[in-house]
Amino acid sequence: MIVIIRFAEINEYPEILIHYEACNYRGGLEDDDKIVIAVDKDVIGAVRICIEHDVKVLRGMQVKPAWQKKGIGSSMLKFLAAHVDIDGCYCLPFKHLKLFYGLIGFEEISVHSAPKFLTERLEKYLSSGHNEMLIMVIHKNKQPSQISYY
Repeated sequence: MIVIIRFAEINEYPEILIHYEACNYRGGLEDDDKIVIAVDKDVIGAVRICIEHDVKVLRGMQVKPAWQKKGIGSSMLKFLAAHVDIDGCYCLPFKHLKLFYGLIGFEEISVHSAPKFLTERLEKYLSSGHNEMLIMVIHKNKQPSQISYY
């Protein structure tokens, strides 16, 4: 099996939405999102960069359970970092994924340093029982200088 990491075409969005639904992700998609997918025969992973309130946000990092822990997510992140300007991009991951997102230079920041809409989203997540989340941001001068692929 060969897994291909690439940008998604807009005509693939319905398949990505099916993938997201299978992974219990309800974040949706927008036509101007930059989406990276991992494809075997079907979509097995997806992650997107969207613009919200003029701010870049990494969202929807989802890899099908059977494909997790095989470097798929790391490869998608590294592909993004190599092909998209992610300077100033934020994400709201679970705390146990801090090192994972750190692979491409994301760093944890204080809630007070984040845009208001993200702090409100984090508060909503925390109040709904996702109490192990944090806010991270990446700055271009902090990105790793060498990116390797698996």
